[in-house]
Amino acid sequence: MSGVPKSNQQLEEALAGVTDMSQLRETLLKTLSDQGQIVRSRDDQYNNRLVIRQPEPDATLPANGYKFEREVRFAESTGKRALVLRANSQADLNALEKQVTS
Repeated sequence: MSGVPKSNQQLEEALAGVTDMSQLRETLLKTLSDQGQIVRSRDDQYNNRLVIRQPEPDATLPANGYKFEREVRFAESTGKRALVLRANSQADLNALEKQVTS
């Protein structure tokens, strides 16, 4: 189920302090609401909406925005420099390398 909020340290700590079943629901909903994972309605205690979060961008991507990068070196004795190829998929990167080296 993709709509189920994921457990986290803050939620685990809050639930660890629950001593009876009457506290369980309220503690769970309050913690998720404080984290911004759900929105609670004031008109009905059972009217809770899950907040759909956009996936966070991959922080490991280089600044140029390409996922794959490969350096192709030619015969250094000829004085040519290395060529850096960049692409968003491994297949595109392989095709670029083949195009350059053929």
